[in-house]
Amino acid sequence: MRPITLDVDPQGRRILSCDCGTIEIARASDWQEFTVEALDNDLAVVTCGRCDRNARLGQLDAEQEIPQSTW
Repeated sequence: MRPITLDVDPQGRRILSCDCGTIEIARASDWQEFTVEALDNDLAVVTCGRCDRNARLGQLDAEQEIPQSTW
């Protein structure tokens, strides 16, 4: 199981959550609690600002449709 997960609610809002309890809903691509570093192949390393855990997730760009995480 990944320490950080990405979900999409029925309204299409992206929600990042971490095992430490940090949860954030996307405001465009302006994440406050998480740091997002883009990688190749539409992946990104997402790091929690509270506990420094990280995970590789699908790219978090607002223009792209993001599938629900099953990790």
